[in-house]
Amino acid sequence: MARRTQSRFIFDILENSRTFRHQFFVNGSRRAECTTCENRVPDSEPYHHHWRNDIKNNRSYYIKLSAEEKQILKKIEDRAVEEFILCDGSITARTNDFLLEAGMDAVPQLLRFLSYGTEKLQATVGFYVDVKKERMYYESSPLNIEHHLDIGEAVDMIFSMLLEKISNYVLLHQRVPLEACVIRRMKVTVKRFCHPPKSNFSRASKLPLQYQVKNATEMLESASKKSYCDLAKLAETYLSQGRSLPASLKINLYVFRVCNTSKELYVVPYLLNGDVEETPTFIIQTDVVGGFQGLLEIRNIRKFLRTDSQDRVFECRQCQSHFVDRVHFALHKRIDCGRNFMVWHMDKDAIELHENCLPLPKEYFKYEWTGLASKRI
Repeated sequence: MARRTQSRFIFDILENSRTFRHQFFVNGSRRAECTTCENRVPDSEPYHHHWRNDIKNNRSYYIKLSAEEKQILKKIEDRAVEEFILCDGSITARTNDFLLEAGMDAVPQLLRFLSYGTEKLQATVGFYVDVKKERMYYESSPLNIEHHLDIGEAVDMIFSMLLEKISNYVLLHQRVPLEACVIRRMKVTVKRFCHPPKSNFSRASKLPLQYQVKNATEMLESASKKSYCDLAKLAETYLSQGRSLPASLKINLYVFRVCNTSKELYVVPYLLNGDVEETPTFIIQTDVVGGFQGLLEIRNIRKFLRTDSQDRVFECRQCQSHFVDRVHFALHKRIDCGRNFMVWHMDKDAIELHENCLPLPKEYFKYEWTGLASKRI
């Protein structure tokens, strides 16, 4: 029987304090308490005091941009850099470690940096593969990433499908397993779709995929009640200016949170000022640096907060692949089952020469990325 892991998020009120707990369950039995999520505040304080240090403490999913890093981003824009090369500089090949570091850290970190100021990214990943004295280049088809909190899942999906394609190809044509391949170089192509000039935070209408598939929200502009719309815009004014919301504002607000231990994305209350059935309820949208981006109305808060069941299996009608996670299924469909992945055979001794290279400073990115510029400045 497969182990099924689930999480529960609860508040405990004891005497004059309120404690938030994240509990792990395996096959229905509680196994552990998450120490990174647990926090305590006086029960008289608003709920958002639980989360006020989240952006600072969770640099895996949010970034902090210094003036120097914003200048690097401007150079990338000015020189039209869309291709980025990452090489494994170790003396001996370490394919597994290289791919693990790239998939878990290097590529998500780069994409989060590039997502700042954008409506979406379009990302393509390619691996240079050496096997049996041959060199090949395998490339995924482009994948649109519309929310910065989807970056980790998107990279994981691209890497998994790309490695599956490589494994099938080398087994069929070279008669060797994937373990016989050496991968020490990769290329990431990223098209940035920036916010239009003079756009404002109310344009932030996309949710993370995990919550898009619930279909429990609607855009502020199309809210069914005009009073809801006016109320939300008043709340947006306060939040965008970093001011506390007045107690007289009858509104319920929720916010996204990511567990540092399990990497789970979940929703917690930010402000509760009325009954969930009768009071207008919204989710707060933030960008990759934690900046306020606007509100989306939640039509069905119970459905929105409910944990997805892992008992249902989704089948892709195109390729008959099976998924128990709706997010993975949605990403799989977005990338069209990997149908347009490509492979090129290369001269093993060929040397690629690139002009107008833009090395990204290792002190900011940890890994030695090199951007390939389309324009010379």
